[in-house]
Amino acid sequence: MKLNRIVMVAALLMLAFGVLGSPALAQDKVVINWWTEDYIDLEQINETLVNPFNADNPGIELVITPQVELNNTLRTALASGEAPDVLQTPGASFIAEFLRSGLILNLADAAEEFGWEEKLLPWAYQSGIIEGGLYSIPLTYESMILLYNKTVFEANGWTPPTNLAEFTAVSEAAVAAGINPLTYGNVGWQPTNEHLVGIYLNNVAGPENVYKALIGEKSWTDPEFAEAISLLKTHIADNGWFSGSLETYFSYAWEDFWAEFSTGGAAMMMIGTWGFRGAEEFFAETENEWDWVPLPVFSEGAGAYNYQLATGSTLSVNAETANPDAVITLINWLMADRARILNIASGYGYGEFMLPLAFTAEDFPADADPRIVRFFSDFAAVTGEGRVGYTTWTFWPADPNVQLWESVEQVWFEELSVEDYLAEQQALWETARAEGKTLPIPARQ
Repeated sequence: MKLNRIVMVAALLMLAFGVLGSPALAQDKVVINWWTEDYIDLEQINETLVNPFNADNPGIELVITPQVELNNTLRTALASGEAPDVLQTPGASFIAEFLRSGLILNLADAAEEFGWEEKLLPWAYQSGIIEGGLYSIPLTYESMILLYNKTVFEANGWTPPTNLAEFTAVSEAAVAAGINPLTYGNVGWQPTNEHLVGIYLNNVAGPENVYKALIGEKSWTDPEFAEAISLLKTHIADNGWFSGSLETYFSYAWEDFWAEFSTGGAAMMMIGTWGFRGAEEFFAETENEWDWVPLPVFSEGAGAYNYQLATGSTLSVNAETANPDAVITLINWLMADRARILNIASGYGYGEFMLPLAFTAEDFPADADPRIVRFFSDFAAVTGEGRVGYTTWTFWPADPNVQLWESVEQVWFEELSVEDYLAEQQALWETARAEGKTLPIPARQ
């Protein structure tokens, strides 16, 4: 009887420290929350990111939750003190808005400890530095490119253009053949205008001049910028090279311009690398084939072709998180393995969750689309040489950025002169500088 009592006590102790101990330990597990865009496939992101991270870090439980209108939801949550641990934002301008309120954690010490500067592309690391601290890591990076309908080009004996003369020749030949030279539209996202403005600023005025204007060494009213805006007006408004007319541009949504492009109604498209996803989807429904090249350089002063730098989304840490070390562990885990990042990003055509690491062609899986592999490997090589341009949504302060894409429509409709448009832009930049609202500009190599 005494022996049975001893066995029973031992069993109870084992149950308390074993079976009962498991839930207790589970309750002690650190939970970190990350809100993301609502178009993200939750099943896919759990399979490639959440579950592997949780398996590698048994003391942490990562939870990713899609949110409708993430930017607005996150802004409201930060203001009310209810934001998640991981802050996925649209970039440096969002971070700057909350930095002075002490809502964003400085990651400089973690970056030094784990060697993040060596793992990221140089410009990408610098893009997160504000007032000497590191406040964001790019979650996605992108650039502007020229997509072209390869089937249409081959049928007409055209070669993808590399300069203004070739671009003009192909465009005029397309018009003569009853094909729109380009297609695009801004229905559903009016800031689409800035994609085109940025392309012409960088590829007419040149990235060196754009850089000098960004840091205040040149004025946006200088002649080279006027030339850029005037050439864009000629192409989109006067010539009607984008979808046949300016009116069509203002009536086209994503599905419309992709349908025109993939079926051969248009020869080319100037778009960001997020367009890889659209190309794969829409061309799969046709017998046509697509490809891409770097954007043509429209003036000799612009130099060799370059890639405009852009962060699509960034990662930051909520300064009020109860578990900063766990979030830093997550960020470091993401940066530690290039194959891991490529596996996560592959579900989105490498257009989401693509941290800007120094990828080479050999890093990509064998089944990756060689056209996409060619972009990322060339981007790393070219930007590594310092041949970079600047996207407006990554390097423009809020007010100058909005004026850039809103008021350009008045220029196209001849309701505002190019000179007055650029004078407004310069005035807004001067105000932004005076109020300390400019954003980090990576130094040119």
